[in-house]
Order: sequence, then structure tokens, then C-alpha cells
Amino acid sequence: MNSMNSMDEQRPESLPRRQTDPAWLQDHFLETGHDETTRSATFTFIKRRNRHYAVTCRHVMEAISDPKMVPGARFPTIAIHIDRAVLNLSYFTAKGLSLGVGAPHAETKREEIDVAIAPIDGSYWGLLTSKKNKMAIDLDNWREPKWDAVKYCLAAGYPDEKKTKVTTGGAEKVSSQLFVVVAEVSSRLARSERQITLSSLLDKAHGYYFSGMSGGPVYAVEGHAERQVEDEELFPVGIIFEGHPSSGRADMEGSKDGASVFLTERDLFFRALTLTPELFDEWLQKAGVPA
Repeated sequence: MNSMNSMDEQRPESLPRRQTDPAWLQDHFLETGHDETTRSATFTFIKRRNRHYAVTCRHVMEAISDPKMVPGARFPTIAIHIDRAVLNLSYFTAKGLSLGVGAPHAETKREEIDVAIAPIDGSYWGLLTSKKNKMAIDLDNWREPKWDAVKYCLAAGYPDEKKTKVTTGGAEKVSSQLFVVVAEVSSRLARSERQITLSSLLDKAHGYYFSGMSGGPVYAVEGHAERQVEDEELFPVGIIFEGHPSSGRADMEGSKDGASVFLTERDLFFRALTLTPELFDEWLQKAGVPA
């Protein structure tokens, strides 16, 4: 891969790692187990008006009801893992299992916002900070980039098909690797724009699939990608909702549509919702999530 377009497994304490975590699609009581075949996506942590939220995509939440995505689950949910602890973003009521995640509703497909948001204040956020050293994108002190100076962005997330079992402390755990993909901006960037498109063509096939990176952050970088970028140079400006190549799984083959029809194994392609304080407030309002 050339220096302008690359993929990197991120160092443990990088900003993208601290501001994200895998979002696991599983049974509420783990009756179907938890291993490297468990489907996953990405959560991005966001702070707004001193409240904390876990953000992913609406289509990720919709996948929970698909038996192929959560096979054999009686109570399918989405969760965060901390060692052996499970932070389910769901709870039981008199009517059964209820997801503590809100997603905007729209009259038409064109109006849909592919985002889902869960409040995670209190003990959940305390555990994420104390046990996993997580931090949130702080929209209360959001730094706006010089949009015209942004030539490329970093798209971060946990590919669903890049998971392995590891043994630590005598116990087996599932390791989900964070990837950051560097790609060129191919759409107009501005605070007023609602979507971001990233697209690059590499010199050769890269062999990666980006299903699972949905819900991950996009960071803008001013200037060119000719050197190692430091955390303080990253401007959070988006939430990923689409990445290609998507999947190499057999049950996803033949599912190409839209832009993916024109993409090859050398392409990097991402679409993201633009993230600003004002747009996030709009998402909260439309999703019915407490602000």
C-alpha cells in the first residue's frame, strides 16, 4: 500500500482505541456463547452536555432481530464486554426485553439517519473508564477542522471478520482488532454537509473486509498523510455507516448493491454521517434519547 492509503492495527492507547469499543450482537444471558464467530460492530463514545453515550448504527440494531446474525438467541441484544463482565444495553420489563438504545425514525428511506444511541452514564461509564481507560469524543469542546485543508481522513472500527481467540491469565478471551483505514476525501467537507465519503484506490488488493466498522468514528486530518499523525491532530467529524469491501462471508456473497458494484479489491470506500454538536443534538431529539 502506498503512504497515502493504508491500514493499521492501532497501538493500545491510541485515541481511536480509547474512544471506541466492539459492539457485540449476542444473547442477553450469553446462552449462545461468546467466541470469534459472534457478530460484532463498533461503538463510538460521545460526550454531550456532560452526558455520555455509546453510538453505533441503526442497521446494526436492526440486525439483532435477524436469526442469521444472532443464531439461537432467545433474548438478542447488543453489549460491551469488560474482561468477564457483560454490559448489556438492554433490560427486562413486564413486556419482556427492551433495548436501551434509540434510533431516529423517518417517514421515508431517504430521510433515515443510520445511527443508534444509548446513554451510558453511571456505573457503565465508570467501568469503561476505570477498567478499559476509555474516553469520549467531547462535543462540548469540539474542535472544528479547517475543512478546506482536509485531504484525507482516518476511519476507525473493529472488523467483524478480524477476531481471534487469545489466552491471557490462563483464560481464553476473544480479541477484536481495531483498524484505522486512511483514505482520501472524495466529497465536499463542511459543517453544513450531512455525509462524508472517503475513497482511495490502492496499488494492489488489500484483502480486508470492513463489515463491523459501522458505528466507528471518522477523524479529519489537516494536510497530507506523509508522516505519523499524532492524536492531537485528529478532528472527530463523522460516524461510519458503510464500508467496502464489506464482507467475505459466504452468506454475504452476491449482496453487492449501490456503489459497491463498481468497487474492486483494491478500493477503500467509506461513507459516514457528519458529526457536529448540532447534528448530534438532532440525532438525540429524533431518536428520543434524553439529552
